[in-house]
Amino acid sequence: MNIIPASTVESNPKYEPMENQNTSAHDQKLSEKREEKQKKSNEDTPLEKREVVMHGAKLSCPYAQAAGDLKVTSNEIKLQDQLWATDADGNNMINLQFKGTCGHPKWPARNMSPPPCMSVIKLSPWQNLGTSTVQTQTVLVKESFITCNPEFNAAAPKAIPQVASIKSEIQTDETPKIIDAYFVKWTSEKGTPVEKEEEVFNKKLGKKVTVKKKIDTEKITPEKITERGLSYQVALIVETQGLSGKKVKVKVKSGKNKVLTDVDSDVSLIDLKDIEKVTDASKYAGIKAKAEFEIAVDNLANDPTIENSAQFKDKAVIKLMLNQRADDLSFDWAKLIKASPDKEASLYIEVTSDEPKIEYLGKEGKSSSLKNTFLNGEGTYFKIKYLEQPWIIKAREEQELGVSEATHCKKIIDEYHAINRQNKPSACANTDNSSWCASFVGWCLNKSGYSAQLDPGAYSYGHENTRYRAGFKKNPTDKKGLEKEEFDDPVWGKLIAGNQPLLGSICVLSNKHHVSMAVGKSSDGKTIYYLGGNQGNKVCVGTFGQRTSSMYPTEYTKKSEDDELPIYYTKNEKLSY
Repeated sequence: MNIIPASTVESNPKYEPMENQNTSAHDQKLSEKREEKQKKSNEDTPLEKREVVMHGAKLSCPYAQAAGDLKVTSNEIKLQDQLWATDADGNNMINLQFKGTCGHPKWPARNMSPPPCMSVIKLSPWQNLGTSTVQTQTVLVKESFITCNPEFNAAAPKAIPQVASIKSEIQTDETPKIIDAYFVKWTSEKGTPVEKEEEVFNKKLGKKVTVKKKIDTEKITPEKITERGLSYQVALIVETQGLSGKKVKVKVKSGKNKVLTDVDSDVSLIDLKDIEKVTDASKYAGIKAKAEFEIAVDNLANDPTIENSAQFKDKAVIKLMLNQRADDLSFDWAKLIKASPDKEASLYIEVTSDEPKIEYLGKEGKSSSLKNTFLNGEGTYFKIKYLEQPWIIKAREEQELGVSEATHCKKIIDEYHAINRQNKPSACANTDNSSWCASFVGWCLNKSGYSAQLDPGAYSYGHENTRYRAGFKKNPTDKKGLEKEEFDDPVWGKLIAGNQPLLGSICVLSNKHHVSMAVGKSSDGKTIYYLGGNQGNKVCVGTFGQRTSSMYPTEYTKKSEDDELPIYYTKNEKLSY
């Protein structure tokens, strides 16, 4: 679509009477000539089309809700106290400013609500330029136009070309703006190391010397998202203009339905900076979720450890955990989400600044007349979903119940050991045939409607086929029991390629002596956290070594979300089995 410097004038609808069939050809021809003359009188003459464009010119875009403003930042030359617009004034939302939302048809086609114009302006160079130059740049004229291909985008101010004869200061009347706020999935990869000069004390020379050190960097890929799983991490980004170095205050609010809290109330989340401060792993469990976050604009833009830090110019960024505890899932929240009609919790973002004369380009919220809320509306809310599978939910319920050998021995014997057993154990203690880790996994699967291994021991959950124990009949019609153990049809489960610990996968561990279910990982990905029974003689989350297999029940279809485990911050307690 093309944007042109012009005042948009909407004419009133014309009344057109029915044609009189008796009208003479002469009268009709005369009428056509009058209309053509009127049309020409309303158009700019060729000379007028070449008139130069100045700062503050109105812009016309077919998909904008109203005329925009052209803000000149490319030069310092004034004509009748106005800056000349040039071809360098095409720096996206820095120079072309439209209020309201973008009406381009691509947003409905993507099932997205129209975003603010200021967040999606993406321009090509100006066309049909004038012939004069101002500070080495070509001026714009009324027939100049620029093409916009709207996409989520950003812009940073550019330096004005320096000319020896120009001595005046840059004139600007830019109003600071809060443009947009949204959530992203934060992915990092190793960047290119950079050299940094540092002063260090040289004992031999007895003085400080400058040395060059290589610093490792990371490259960040922020992927805009509309939903994320409970306990997973996100980054919240606020896009601004004219607020570099200033701070914004951010709150996450409850959306359309009461799920985690009342509608429009604050939702407390964990700030990952609080986690980074912890040096004693036992303190992770004490980290408190916060309802408000204060973030500096450009907090990452000048970070030498981020290779693409320039991408975060004029942005305030905070990394959050969609949880109220750092060391495990917030099962209270999980139950609320699971019980909600849509099986999700909707959120939106509220942004404020203490700076004066801020222009907010969001939507008016309930708490004030400021247009300072974002993602606040049907079809735009951010959604938290509970991704754990039904058998994990059953395990969570038992974890919440506090099942242990000391308090629930009868339950372990009568319920867990009773599922799919030919040889039912008669005790709950960790002796002889009474280990109950496999019985617990089978109970969780069975109670959630999935297949479980027959008469299981921990290692048998590493086999896709059904286990038939030695000494017991394989079929009811058999005259005697099997001489040795067999694995045969039916298939109860399916192995995961590479034995990867996916969300909810049933994993055989500890040299095939234990079986549990993967629910999380450490921040470096080296430690996997498992939820299971007979872990320290109770149902809990713990770590184990030597994973030899990973499995899903045969009825379950793996989802893309299962590939990623949430990160838990805990003391990595290794448990007995």
